[in-house]
Amino acid sequence: MTTPVAKTSGGNVALTLCAVILLATALHLARVVFEPVAFALFLVALVWPLQRTLSSKLPKGLALIITILATFAVLTVFALGAAWSAGQIGGWAMANFGRVQAVYVDATVWLEAQGLLVDGVTSNRLAPATVMSVLQTLAARLSDTTGFIMLAFVFVVLGLLEVEPIAARLRKLAGDDWSPAEAGASIAKKFQTYMRVRGVASVLTGTFTALFAYAIGLQLPLAWGVLAFILNFIPFIGPLIVVVPAMIFAAVQFGSWQMVLLVAAGMTAIQFVIGSYLEPIMAGTAVSVSPFLVLLSVFLWGFLWGIPGAFIGVPMTIAILTVCEQRPSTRWIADLLAGPEKK
Repeated sequence: MTTPVAKTSGGNVALTLCAVILLATALHLARVVFEPVAFALFLVALVWPLQRTLSSKLPKGLALIITILATFAVLTVFALGAAWSAGQIGGWAMANFGRVQAVYVDATVWLEAQGLLVDGVTSNRLAPATVMSVLQTLAARLSDTTGFIMLAFVFVVLGLLEVEPIAARLRKLAGDDWSPAEAGASIAKKFQTYMRVRGVASVLTGTFTALFAYAIGLQLPLAWGVLAFILNFIPFIGPLIVVVPAMIFAAVQFGSWQMVLLVAAGMTAIQFVIGSYLEPIMAGTAVSVSPFLVLLSVFLWGFLWGIPGAFIGVPMTIAILTVCEQRPSTRWIADLLAGPEKK
């Protein structure tokens, strides 16, 4: 016989699950609004220390302008770096389109011989019309990304103007068990630590990737290094995006499957050593999140919001865990999903 307590507990779980599903659906359907807002809040948390330091020495208006210009400059460098590296690699592929197509056909024939592909399914994937369609899709995505960045930047400006008034209001909401203002400050510090660690790891990944490509004779080593540096800010998925094209590039350039395997092994080893050993050492316990949750965050937020979601997926999860950690009733969630403790 089912007790009233069991019924109540089951009902609460069902309601919570429905609420989570509805929230995820709303975040996905209204991504045009939520994406730039979340990205802007993330950027505000990162650049606020600069704004605060400058405001103590300069007029607030001038400090705001300098902070905005510095933020814009960093984002522009990232955008130009991504565009340049992708353009270099894409240009090389188009210049050697015949060789790319030959490698593709050979690989397709081999896979079909193994029963892994059905004849005709992929035979036209590299036809000129298909390539043009892909380029048009990429151009449309680039246009959407430009609009997203511009809207997010507007929210950054507004957010920097509202940090102190909002912080003052949050301090008034402090209760006996937790303080929203303290939670916000803790989230901002963890964001800064996360990006500092991620930045150092990305510089190391990009540098060693470029050196590795140069050492084995892979063309455009600098472009591969820049691409590895930028995409390393997206955990798990970013490094994979670099390795797979590099393998195809090696197959076209060298015509040797041994070199393809060398490229795959070398780049994967670089990313594994830096991501699995150096990053945890640099991060310590400040932003400790379990590897499973990191992977889940990237895929979940990437599913909801695309590439921007994959980029800020881990910071979003860090923010949620920090709020859980601040409240006694939900602290067990943060303890459960935290990374391994340092000994």
